[in-house]
Amino acid sequence: MKTLVRIILKTLKIASITGGCIFFILLLLAFTSAPFYMYYHLGTDPNRMEKSFAPEHIVMLGGAGMPSQGNLIRLFYTAGFAQSEAEVIILHPEDSLCQQAMTQELISKGIHPDKITFVTEGSNTHSQILQLKHERPELLHQDLLVITSPEYVRRSVKCFRKLGFTSVHGQGAFEATVDFDLSLKGKKVEGNELIPLVESTNLRYTFWNYLKLEIDCFREYTALAYYKFKGWI
Repeated sequence: MKTLVRIILKTLKIASITGGCIFFILLLLAFTSAPFYMYYHLGTDPNRMEKSFAPEHIVMLGGAGMPSQGNLIRLFYTAGFAQSEAEVIILHPEDSLCQQAMTQELISKGIHPDKITFVTEGSNTHSQILQLKHERPELLHQDLLVITSPEYVRRSVKCFRKLGFTSVHGQGAFEATVDFDLSLKGKKVEGNELIPLVESTNLRYTFWNYLKLEIDCFREYTALAYYKFKGWI
């Protein structure tokens, strides 16, 4: 019994030290530009979209509620590319209220409702694309533009190509950067004068944003590994 307790304690000690080291490394990475480049790499089409590429169909990968940050920004990009008269196909789990809200959002941006269709079967990226292949086999050799959140672009495009779609490009729904001054120097902010003022925007914003990007990226790397082992990409 004592031996078992010692083994358990030793295992917990090793796990704690390992976890602490990993967390410390993540903290250090958040002070560098590495998370940004990891995120940018995931959000970049493995085969960059050619300037002359004119998609016949725009496929938006949904999955979040409506309205939600993820779906709204994807719809924004979708509407922008759909101005070229391309058909819009939205892959999203069955949800009549959500579908109606997404349709109305695209209509408000000038997209004709006749150009909008949904594929509602499937609960992950692979199964949704597989259902699209079954419902619309004629798309296999037509030009498709896939729009999704940046961290999912690489995996999504690889899934399409693995399932036989021959002309696919991906577009990440990146947020725009701000270009206004966020510094506090010389500005009246009041508050408790005994507490030092944190003026560094890197510490106030960038550090925390990069920590979040690290979570998104490492989660997606895990998903990529899983899809690779499953033979889906």
